[in-house]
Amino acid sequence: MPRRAGPAYAALAWVLALAACWPGAMPACAQESANDLPYSPRRQILALPKNLPGAGAPEIRLPPYDPEHPEIRVGAVDQLFPPLPPLPPAIYPVPGPSQRPVALTDLENLAIGSSPVIRQAQAAITAARGNAIQVGTHPNPTIGYEADTVGSSRSPDYNGGYFNQWVKTAGKLQLAQAAAMIDVRNAELALRRDRIGLITQVQARYYAVLVAEEGVRTMDALVRFTEAAYRIQVEQLRGGEAAAYEPMQLRVLAMQARGALVAARNRYFAAWNQLAATVNVPNLPPAQLAGSLNVAIPALGYDALKRAVWERHPDILAARNSEQQARINLRFEEVTPIPDLYLYGTLQRDNTLNSPGASFNVQVGMPMPFFDRNRGGIMQAEGLLIKATQQVPRVRNDLTVTLADAFERYMDNRAVLEFYRAQILPDQARAYRGTFERHQQQPDRVGFGDVVIAQQTYSTAIGSYLLSLGNQWVAVTDLLNVVQVEDLLELANLERSLPPVQEQVPVLMNAGEQVPLPLAAPGGLPANPPPVAPPDPPAANGPALSPPPTPAAR
Repeated sequence: MPRRAGPAYAALAWVLALAACWPGAMPACAQESANDLPYSPRRQILALPKNLPGAGAPEIRLPPYDPEHPEIRVGAVDQLFPPLPPLPPAIYPVPGPSQRPVALTDLENLAIGSSPVIRQAQAAITAARGNAIQVGTHPNPTIGYEADTVGSSRSPDYNGGYFNQWVKTAGKLQLAQAAAMIDVRNAELALRRDRIGLITQVQARYYAVLVAEEGVRTMDALVRFTEAAYRIQVEQLRGGEAAAYEPMQLRVLAMQARGALVAARNRYFAAWNQLAATVNVPNLPPAQLAGSLNVAIPALGYDALKRAVWERHPDILAARNSEQQARINLRFEEVTPIPDLYLYGTLQRDNTLNSPGASFNVQVGMPMPFFDRNRGGIMQAEGLLIKATQQVPRVRNDLTVTLADAFERYMDNRAVLEFYRAQILPDQARAYRGTFERHQQQPDRVGFGDVVIAQQTYSTAIGSYLLSLGNQWVAVTDLLNVVQVEDLLELANLERSLPPVQEQVPVLMNAGEQVPLPLAAPGGLPANPPPVAPPDPPAANGPALSPPPTPAAR
């Protein structure tokens, strides 16, 4: 009968093939290749396309198991399943510089004491204070020698000295200094923002290293687990107790686990190098870190966090200060047309007389604002003031968007990790054990494919858990940064420590004291603001894990 005689023959051949591959006949089926099976439409549809990766691998062919000559099958199995490649070198972090694990506070202090970001922010404060001193300084007088009408009377005529001086009126110097002092305040707010940002960045890198360490430990255990299952299945194949494709599936899982371990170790080294660069010690070797990822993540209220951001974030405070600065600048432009006084005087010797004597000249003048009344400058200042009044809601909206995103990821990963730790991973571990044990006891009801699926599901759940663990700490540090707090404890106590909601009046910092600056109105600005003292130079801290003095008392 031809091979493709008709549908009835094809159906009969398919049934016979299934019967031959039933669990009781599995060893016999394992000795065949796919080319030995009879033709069927389903087999044609499920054939691997030749352009798929790995589809060109040869068919599995093993000699039948012969109890009298088992070495023949053992040799074929060893050739088909060579030893797995060796594992990459293990990671052994050394103790820290003080022969103890490095704590998070050590890393934070190191970063604050040596970070170029902090030093640049401190230099910006110094520059702003210097500008505030300069703009409030009176112009220098001019002195010199003056000779008048020389030679007109065949004598030296008038010889002597002169001086002139511009006198700023209408409190222009005080207004300029008040506006410049707001730049000082904003520079201090920028330092505070950069400091919190640096601390949270160190925390993010620190937790990334801890998560990477957890990933290495987990992947190492998974590699050993998958390799042990693979070796057991190869031994069963050598003894004729398993089909040839069964250890092949477990070998795939074992190799995937090895690849995940290589990636986990690379992630650890990358995370450590990022942490070392963040604390400004890029050559710091991997060291043991103190601390744990198993800390309680508090449930937070979104409204309290939003209120804290609106009341405390440096960007919003700086926007309020900039609005006040725009009001001062508008007042400055309004008084600019008021003329400044010009003083001029000379004291000379009069040589035109028979008896030389002294003479003097005096001039007092001012430019008259007939043509230039600074209308363009006033119009520009008005436009900048309108722009500044919209900066607070704009910054508030941007920060609210950032807060909402960080809060969502914080709460999502907090809940997901609780599910994984309490339910998903324990349940899947029990499911795998039960599937494997029942396969051992009742292989006709629970096939080997069920065991493989359970193992794959368990491995996938572990990978998802590690991913959520990393995402959780990224969300934690993002939330700390946007709320401008330094740790989870401060974040949890935030709602109780918040002051009542009220509009904050910007203040000007001057030599360690706070000088309130009232809202600017025509004629309502202080005529004599306090003098601006030059800042103390910032202390230069070297790259030590505990630099004295500690920049931040935690």
